[in-house]
Amino acid sequence: MGKTFSMVIPAYNEEDAIAEILEKCLASRAKICAETGLSRVDVIAVDDVSRDKTREIALRNPEANLDVHPVNKGYGQALMTGFHSASGDYLGFLDADGTCDPLSFISLYHALVDSKADLSIGNRLHDKSSMPKLRYIGNRFYAFIISKLTGVPVQDTASGMRLFARELLENLEPLPSGLHFTPAMTARAACMGAKITETPIPYAERQGQSKLNVVADGLR
Repeated sequence: MGKTFSMVIPAYNEEDAIAEILEKCLASRAKICAETGLSRVDVIAVDDVSRDKTREIALRNPEANLDVHPVNKGYGQALMTGFHSASGDYLGFLDADGTCDPLSFISLYHALVDSKADLSIGNRLHDKSSMPKLRYIGNRFYAFIISKLTGVPVQDTASGMRLFARELLENLEPLPSGLHFTPAMTARAACMGAKITETPIPYAERQGQSKLNVVADGLR
């Protein structure tokens, strides 16, 4: 039996995008397995008590596993819920807003294995990215700070698409429950000496409204 992979999709009020991203993730499984040698890919969505029809829409696709929080716990905690219920040897995640292509996990996996890295990050900050300008500038600024503080050069500290071996998670905990989960994860991995690799990935305009507050979440 070969290695397996679980991809986690945290979702909060994503009724405009959840159906499409689940379909894309499920459709990507065969190609991911064929091009990586992984034997199985699981898809796990975590609903963080959405106030719209996110949960109802997600339930229409029984091929994806759905975890539901009893109360709203935040983006980071939704990811941790998915990780702890996942069975994959490798864990990964992408946002439910349709900005990232699940097929990018193929290049992230090869980057992780080929460079013998601990954490493979999808780099959204490039010329072809559709990220709003203010967020682009903010992400560049936070990457500069974390790179200077840790001594580890990173380009996209807050990317919401990553892949890593399950063993890394135990060394990274605890991590914050909010939207600052991803830069905290990057900083913690860098500080503990983990090897980080970054691969450019396509980044589309999001569907629905963003929950990110560039200033408040950036300060956190």
